[in-house]
Amino acid sequence: MFRSNKFYSIEPVLPAERRRIIWILLLIAGVGLLNVYLNPLEHFFTDVLGVPSINGCPLYTFTDIPCPMCGMGRVFSCITDFYIAQSFYYNPLGLAFYIIFGAIYLVIFLLALFKMKVVLRKPAYRLWYIPTTFILIMWVLNIIFGHHN
Repeated sequence: MFRSNKFYSIEPVLPAERRRIIWILLLIAGVGLLNVYLNPLEHFFTDVLGVPSINGCPLYTFTDIPCPMCGMGRVFSCITDFYIAQSFYYNPLGLAFYIIFGAIYLVIFLLALFKMKVVLRKPAYRLWYIPTTFILIMWVLNIIFGHHN
């Protein structure tokens, strides 16, 4: 029996879709790690465009206003090095973001391994304000307390 409620259902998945889900998740992880450890946008702005960039964020580079995700690469590095307290220095809600995103990512990945997937139902789309509010709070706290240099 599969779990279900008014917001989502867990349903079986065909092998081709299962492979597609796993490849997409691996691609997301690969691009994320590439961005954290190589920071290609910083090099693109500096070397190709000739615009000095501190962290590779287009919004911060051109306006000096940090985006909600500014400092997230350094937060990830701090988390992997077990410098949890220092991660709050770069982005105050970065650790919470990684915990929430990591849990969602892990659930989707494990379900795909067991040939299942999460299907969002129509009422779930009406909850758009929850992640939007989190991102807005993250942005405001990052502008006020985050350190981007």
